[in-house]
Amino acid sequence: MLANALLATHDVTMIERGAATIDPRFPVIDVGLPARTEPHFGAGLGGSTQLWHNGLIEIDDQTFARHWPIAKTDLDPYYEEAFPLLSGVPMQQVHAAIAALREKYRALGLPAESLPGLFYPRWPLNVWDSLKLDGRVTLVRGDVTGFQLTEQGAVAALTVAVDGVAEQVGGDRFVLSAGGLGSPVLLQKLATKVDLPALSHAGYHYEDHPMGFVGEVELSVPLYQLWNYHVPGTGGNLRLPLVVSTNGMDISFQLRPAASFHRDSRRERVGSVLHQLRQRPWNLFNYVKLLTHWDDVFDILSFKLGIHLPTKRYTLLMMAQMPPSKERAVWSEADPASGQERRIRDWRFTPAYQDDLRAAVGAVLNQLSPVLKSARQFPDWLSGLATGAHHSGTARMSDSPASGVCDRDCRVHGMANLYVCDGAVIPASGVANTGLTISALALRLAKHLGQRADASALPNDQ
Repeated sequence: MLANALLATHDVTMIERGAATIDPRFPVIDVGLPARTEPHFGAGLGGSTQLWHNGLIEIDDQTFARHWPIAKTDLDPYYEEAFPLLSGVPMQQVHAAIAALREKYRALGLPAESLPGLFYPRWPLNVWDSLKLDGRVTLVRGDVTGFQLTEQGAVAALTVAVDGVAEQVGGDRFVLSAGGLGSPVLLQKLATKVDLPALSHAGYHYEDHPMGFVGEVELSVPLYQLWNYHVPGTGGNLRLPLVVSTNGMDISFQLRPAASFHRDSRRERVGSVLHQLRQRPWNLFNYVKLLTHWDDVFDILSFKLGIHLPTKRYTLLMMAQMPPSKERAVWSEADPASGQERRIRDWRFTPAYQDDLRAAVGAVLNQLSPVLKSARQFPDWLSGLATGAHHSGTARMSDSPASGVCDRDCRVHGMANLYVCDGAVIPASGVANTGLTISALALRLAKHLGQRADASALPNDQ
């Protein structure tokens, strides 16, 4: 997305280290909670758009007001520009569908005032392919291992390992887009060469979206008719999660239609094989597993065919905002056996946050009380939460180097020509997917750099 937008004003060189989506040469080791979601990191051209189905949602105004140094109105034009590039659908069309779907929720007696819209295009788009970037940018296959600086402290070149040989890739401006687990590691390497207060934050303030099935409800209204709501003229589908707030953290719940004929013990083991099916459609074993996941069958029928099988039962799928980590959560170290560099992620829930999550389940059941016939929480649901793979905050945007890595323009505080543009720069990620926000930030940065393209001097840090 960023490379495509920069081509209007710059010659663009992209450095891509991954030879495949999952490259075993570059592992990530979890030393805290296990990820459970696989893959929860990746490489390759197109970034995360080659891995996931591109669920598109805006971060809400309140989260911007509480945690971001910029207002949501600053990013709104770029949300609108990015949306059709990721979906092929104008954002205004989806906004109209969100308003219509809220009215349908209200008619069923459900809370509908501020339900966020999560839109899924009919088919995922890899932006490297959809934007036809092959041949339009200079592509270097290698791993960035260091920085070369000028006497003034600007970046002159990146040191890149290409087939085991160190090469220097120069430029006027440099943008790190290695993701929330990659960019902070590169910044930590930079911190060994230049002493900047902002770089002390690299790898801190980490957040992800814990997600998982937490319980089951029986409702008195046919909410299943609105699951994977078809947006006319788009081929895509819309979901409206219910959102509750506990101690300033917004926590969302999707009510996923569930088969009514499973025993209670089977429903407690609810899960999904849909991502495995999307990633490996040729693996026949995934289709066998699908036969034991009837809730997935419900999902496929509604998503692809618009068929909504009647049910009174729904599983509660939680996806939650979490407070940023106060300790360093992302770094790299050498594997003791091989000497190979590996990234480390330390993802943890504090006891207070676990209490917030438990309280949120109670709060959403209270929201549903007008239409709720029965409810129960799954045993030990908290221990089964998985990473949402929305790695954020590890080079966060801030007004001061005392509280973050990057300024409002995604420039590293204290560096004249180094920027970060990926999930790492997001200071608070809201309740769900971050891909649309990252794309909007990329378009905003491209405009900023385009306006500076003819400038003869680089900016002085304030």
